[in-house]
Amino acid sequence: MSSIAKRRFAFVCSLFAAGLTVLPFALSADSNSFRGAPASAAAMTNPYSGNASAAAGGKKLYAQNCAQCHGNSLQGMGPAPALESSSVKSAKPGELFWFITNGNLNNGMPGWSNLPKQQRWQIVTFLESKNK
Repeated sequence: MSSIAKRRFAFVCSLFAAGLTVLPFALSADSNSFRGAPASAAAMTNPYSGNASAAAGGKKLYAQNCAQCHGNSLQGMGPAPALESSSVKSAKPGELFWFITNGNLNNGMPGWSNLPKQQRWQIVTFLESKNK
């Protein structure tokens, strides 16, 4: 075997070994979660669920922080997705809270961890009230 062939073989073997290292983690990911939220997020419950005043506060916060990308009526604008979609409607409150908190900058969604926890839950409550 030539030295070039040996290097190619070593390179392919290293890629294969790297794939075996990552594969168990990829297979263990919950494909049913909302936007990659961990199971611990899905288990969280909204402390303001069904609270009309929390939903009203969430509506104001949504208008201030979210509407410029997701639209006043949750319809989505440009690259920002509609929040009236079936995936958002079927997401668990804790998953929405987790995603609002952490975001996904690779997809243009900033994390809103700078908002107090209560305000992030109010936004979730607003989304729940709109997506019934």
